[in-house]
Amino acid sequence: MYDVMQGVKVIECAEHTFVPVAATTLADWGADVIKIERTTAGGDSSRHLAILQRPGQKLNGFFEVANRGKRGLALDLTRPEGREILYRIIPETDVFITSLRESARRKMGIQPDDLMKLNPKLIYARGTGYGLRGPLAGAPGFDHPSAWCRAGSAFAQDPRDGSPPPGQPGSVGDLTGGATLAGAIAAALFRRERTGKGAVVDHALYLMGSYIMTQSLASASLAGASPDDPVGPRPAGPGHPLIHSYKTSDDRFLQLCFLMDRWFPDLARRLGREELIDDPRFRDEPSKMANARALIDELQKEFSKKTLAQWCELLVDCEGVWAPHYRPAEVLNDEQALVNGFVTPVTTHDGEEYLAAATPGQFDERPVGELAAAPAWGQHTDEILTEWGLGPVEIADLEARGIIARQA
Repeated sequence: MYDVMQGVKVIECAEHTFVPVAATTLADWGADVIKIERTTAGGDSSRHLAILQRPGQKLNGFFEVANRGKRGLALDLTRPEGREILYRIIPETDVFITSLRESARRKMGIQPDDLMKLNPKLIYARGTGYGLRGPLAGAPGFDHPSAWCRAGSAFAQDPRDGSPPPGQPGSVGDLTGGATLAGAIAAALFRRERTGKGAVVDHALYLMGSYIMTQSLASASLAGASPDDPVGPRPAGPGHPLIHSYKTSDDRFLQLCFLMDRWFPDLARRLGREELIDDPRFRDEPSKMANARALIDELQKEFSKKTLAQWCELLVDCEGVWAPHYRPAEVLNDEQALVNGFVTPVTTHDGEEYLAAATPGQFDERPVGELAAAPAWGQHTDEILTEWGLGPVEIADLEARGIIARQA
């Protein structure tokens, strides 16, 4: 991990992916993050989403990504005795972070006013589905419907043949939302260092999704589009032939992203098709767009002659920008990802290792380094409560009364 958040104490009371990712990012940056989970039903409900796992898989990858690097405490905040334990440590806490809805926050006594009266310098961070105001303020939210569909990303992929758009590639709103929430928390901590003032930091999945689509939203506004305008952000027709995916001989795909027309001659030479450079149909960008289907067909003819691996070799030092459509397992073995620490080892509590992507951002020109996996449910309950000044007898009594849970 890094040391830029060393000494920062974070309490997380959140579930699923969005807000827990923010706390994981802070943990990767060096913060001490304690994840509080319910004492019943095995804690965070996302631990048990078997639908997201392959048969026989030991750990839930979605839970791991959102919770690595933390310590785990099972504490019942619905009961006064549990809240009193939390309140004892809030004066020494730097960041409290939650994804619980307002009704649950009120029931547990963890609203901003509840905690900031104990610690006016606290950074209170909150993630919601749709924000604090409006008809959906109290509605539950998840990444796909709240960040992806409502904000326009699904519509941007509309195939226009009457079939539904493809699903999202992963938890886009959750992961980007968590990382940007961590950045907002860091900004609030910076202001506190300058002024001594605490802060309430808010983020929402709908906000994150809207920001992801902000180029399309701004363009629609600038064009004067109306809500019933059926035209999506993608132009009609085959699209730009140099910003296009091409199939290789082994049924894989390679993506061109040649935003500069001056890169085309180098590509034509590498394809063995120098005559395309002076072909009047493709002489400049307007010509290429006017004859897009013809150029796509010519390029596809060439790309279908070699495998993806062969094209990766032939294009490695190409002037233009391109990339293979890699599978997840290929990313895990990609030298470029490994040497830069973009993919990095994570050690589980039983000493095994798996690979995962590092959280965004690197410091001091080095990869993040050693990372620890997500805690088991209640794994650090004894350790944390002892640090908070509770003795063995008191801890045993709390367990007997169901106010805490400990790892078996």
